[in-house]
This record gives sequence, C-alpha cells and structure tokens, in this order.
Amino acid sequence: MDYYNELQKNPIEEFEGYEPKRDPGRDYKLLEELRIALSIPSRLKELMSVSKKSFRRYVIFIGLLASIIVYLIPSAANIAGFGGFRHLFLEKIPAFKYENGSLKAEKKFDMMISGYHIYIDTDQEEVEPSTLPSNGMYLTFGSKYVNFALVEKSAVNDFSTTLYKMDNSGFFNEGMSNQQFAEASGGFYISIIVISIISALGMIIKYLFLAFIYTVILLIPYKIAIKNIYMDEAFKISFYAQTIGILISCINTSLGSILPQMLVSVVGIFITFRLIKYTLSYDKNEEI
Repeated sequence: MDYYNELQKNPIEEFEGYEPKRDPGRDYKLLEELRIALSIPSRLKELMSVSKKSFRRYVIFIGLLASIIVYLIPSAANIAGFGGFRHLFLEKIPAFKYENGSLKAEKKFDMMISGYHIYIDTDQEEVEPSTLPSNGMYLTFGSKYVNFALVEKSAVNDFSTTLYKMDNSGFFNEGMSNQQFAEASGGFYISIIVISIISALGMIIKYLFLAFIYTVILLIPYKIAIKNIYMDEAFKISFYAQTIGILISCINTSLGSILPQMLVSVVGIFITFRLIKYTLSYDKNEEI
C-alpha cells in the first residue's frame, strides 16, 4: 500500500457532492467582452469564467445601450426635429389655456413624439379613440379629460380603446398656457433621462430573464452531459450569446421597425441558440 499517497488525500473530498474551491474569475475590460460577444464565437467560452464584477458591469452596459438605441436616440432626433421643447410649446402647438376647469385650444393638433401621438381636440370633452386618425399610442387632450389610448385598425380588425383616463385638473393648473409649459421645458428633458434609466432597468430584467430561459432550455442537458459546467457559467454564456440579437432588435426598433419585429426576434433567437450550441459543443472544430 502506498502510505504516502494515502496521507496526501483530503478526507473532505471523499464526501459525495464535494466541489473544490472555484476560481473567482477573470476581470475583462468592457470593450473586450463586447468584442468577443459580437465577433469571436470561438472565444465565447472564455466568458464562462468572467468575474462577477465584470459580468454585472456588462449587464448594466447592455441595458443602458439598448435604452439609448431604442428610446434616447429617437427622442433626441424628435426633439431636434421640432427645435426643442420651448419651440414646441411656443411655435408648434396651437395656443391653449386651461381655466375654469376646461382646456381650450385654437385648433386640433396631432404630432408624433418618441413613438407617441400628442393629439389635441378641445371640441370634445374626451377624445374618443374611434375618432383618432391613425394607428398607434396616443396621449389625447380634450376639454375635460386627458387619455392614454391605443388604436389598431386594419382591414380585418378595428380596435381602439382608452388605456387610462384622468381629469384635466390632474394635468393642468388653473391659468396654464403655452408660456408656462415653455418655461418648464427643462423638466421635460430631465423626464426623458429618467424614462431612459427606467427603460434600461426594464431591459436588464428582460434580458436576464431570457438568459435564465435559455439556460433552462439549452444548458441543463449540457450540464448533465458535461459535469464541469456550473449553472452560473451557463447563465453567463446565455446572456453574452444574446448580444447580437439584442442589438439587431434594438436598431430595427430605433429605425421604426423597417423589418417586421417578429422576424427580427426569430432571427435573434436563432443566433443566440446557435452561439450557445457552438460554445458548448464537444467538437471544438464545429462550424456555426
């Protein structure tokens, strides 16, 4: 019997389920992570061992980048298009005033801002969704009520509904007019930044959830087959593999959905599945 080797054994390792202490992971530069995720599938497996700090930073970065592409850039383009909020309220929107509990505007108004129609028709107390001119999301102003409305009309479907309704007194103060809104234009810019941050948080939650779904669907079978893959490593790969699909979808949305969004989503899912499969393939020479 080799007594020396017996003495070198760690008795803890004899217990079933024992796992050796793991490496805390390597720190990557953010741009290096992005470059690998976008263009070097053969190195994607390296990101399994990325440190928690680097992974968290990348998740936040992707959420912010998606929000900038989908919301902030189109909003900035719209604002530049109408010359800023001050110019919008003083020059674009017809003269209006709120007094004695009623809003009165000189004429009807319809303008698209950041994917929403701003629609004013004070000839009606409440703008009926069925009277709105085209499809989309609307913020409508009647003489008595402000509504959030959705209109989806087609040859086979005629759908329009009010999603939320509030009294004008909850939106306007007595005596408010174009001038007061123009003076408060700075608050509108701040609100866009706040909405962008909230949008980024929502996207982070969405992409983390999708990474979990990919992990469950694709990577549990691989964990069963390949014992040295941990679930957190599988989760990281699932998130990194989404990067190309995320950017394709966000850019398409930012450009006004020049391609059907369903088609873009399917392409993104296909790319993600292929990258995960390639990364965990037994055959390292397998082509995508």
